[in-house]
Amino acid sequence: MIRSSSKPRRRAWSRIVPRSLNESLQLCKEHAQQTRQMSVPRIADRCGMSTDMLYKRLGSGDMPASLLIPYMAATGRVYPLIYMAQSLDKLVVDMPKGKKPTHASLTHLNQFANQVIGLIMQLEEGSGNTDHVANQIVLLMQDLAYQKIEVEQLDEPQQSFDLSYQEEFPQN
Repeated sequence: MIRSSSKPRRRAWSRIVPRSLNESLQLCKEHAQQTRQMSVPRIADRCGMSTDMLYKRLGSGDMPASLLIPYMAATGRVYPLIYMAQSLDKLVVDMPKGKKPTHASLTHLNQFANQVIGLIMQLEEGSGNTDHVANQIVLLMQDLAYQKIEVEQLDEPQQSFDLSYQEEFPQN
């Protein structure tokens, strides 16, 4: 008899690719519930709408653009944005933080790249899911684009926001 572990396997939220706008909205809600311990009424409150209206929007997949940004901010995920961008053959790349990459982040990127290459090799052998592999390639491209921008920023000095503006506009 095989025993399953008592802990459920953690979901890799950064590796999920939504297949529809409705699914992307649901994934945002699930992320907020599981990682931020937020209830649907709390999410609705942060978005400035009633709980009933949020349930209606989630059920129909019909969220106005004016509510998407507060919804994504409240839930901590941008799955609707990712879905819309990928529907138009675009990539979504996080804004770089201007920090040197850590050994752990580079190791994680290397492991993910190796996994994606392994998935591609499985496809060539005739097994695997082409949609899943294509989605994982897009995620890897996004991760690499982020690292590219980070590397480019390493050579640029960060602008300091000191009081040098006073030289231009002296106070009387």
